[in-house]
Amino acid sequence: MNQSSRQLLRKLLDAWQANPDRSRLVRLPITQARAPQYFEASLPEAKEAIHAGLLEAASAGTVALEWGRGYESHILKRITLTDGPGLANYLGMPLAAKQADDARSILETALSGRETWINEWVEDLLGKWSRNQSAAGMSPGDTASARLMVRALEAVVAGRHLNLDLRTFSTREFGDSKAMEGMLARFTSVWKKYHPTELTGEELLETLGLVRFPPPLLLSGPVVLKLSDRHLDCEGIRPFVGLPPQAIRGVSADKLPEYVLTVENLASFNRYAAEIRDNGLVLYTAGFPSPGLADFLRMLDVSLPSGMPFFHWGDIDEGGLKIFVYVQGLLRRTLQPHLMTVDLLASCGLPKPSLRVDEVKRTAEKYPAIALLAAAIISTDPPKTLEQENVNPFTPAVETQ
Repeated sequence: MNQSSRQLLRKLLDAWQANPDRSRLVRLPITQARAPQYFEASLPEAKEAIHAGLLEAASAGTVALEWGRGYESHILKRITLTDGPGLANYLGMPLAAKQADDARSILETALSGRETWINEWVEDLLGKWSRNQSAAGMSPGDTASARLMVRALEAVVAGRHLNLDLRTFSTREFGDSKAMEGMLARFTSVWKKYHPTELTGEELLETLGLVRFPPPLLLSGPVVLKLSDRHLDCEGIRPFVGLPPQAIRGVSADKLPEYVLTVENLASFNRYAAEIRDNGLVLYTAGFPSPGLADFLRMLDVSLPSGMPFFHWGDIDEGGLKIFVYVQGLLRRTLQPHLMTVDLLASCGLPKPSLRVDEVKRTAEKYPAIALLAAAIISTDPPKTLEQENVNPFTPAVETQ
């Protein structure tokens, strides 16, 4: 069959499959906008080849052709579908509804049944596929990719990725070290649909622990960590202690810090740990805290006296504000900003024309605690931001007195 004829028939079939239960006839007007292939065939023999292909489909009883009148009787005006399943069979294409039904039996084998939202996503995907529509970047009938996505969602919800680098997790779960990397964009899109968040895709992956190399827990200060077979007294170990967060079973009450400070960036954490000598417990968050660090912060929140202050020091920009808010969400007590002030921004901040202003506004609207700082960021044109590396470390112990 002529390629242009096939394209026109495929367009007609796609329109029908988008809503196969409609009562109105499905028609394709032969216009420049709807059927450009027809008008691109400028030579008479090319036009006749298109006509021949369409006439063959019409003789099979799948479509009806409407021609012009009078001197335009040789010009095709409209194609009307008369038999949708018949046209699909004529073109050698599976029906979208049949493809979706076949996919259902395969995808259901990957569902645990414990996560309602994953079941709902599968139903949504199959519904779109049955109408010949793509879903989450997957074309109708791409059952292998969809099943891989279901398995990934189920695995992450079950926590089988925790404390593993991305490729090890991918190898263990799928037998392919790069499978997870190849679907991260689609994965975050699906996850965010059912877990609404202001986080970007990359930020979300950090909080879930889907990263190439899970960061170790870096801390400095007077604390005794309970490990599986011993207690580790971190006081006096300079500049800091590093260990996998899953190794920590608890915190001993034998020694207590005066405060807890989380630090967003590694350079600032290194400087703080090396230069500040007091009784504070300082932790590096590596941007958004990983699941292991998040668990440790919750443990500290529960284990340490309720009156002990918790601080966070990070960048004064859209990302830094969101990290502050995220850390606060892990705690029951109030988190206080440290070295994140309007005055510091005014004196040390630098213009950032590319700032995502709407993101700052949305964050401020939801979290009044950082509203003044957010307002200061966007009060100038262009907006000002401040990277914490441009600020010398200073103890918050003075603020607790």
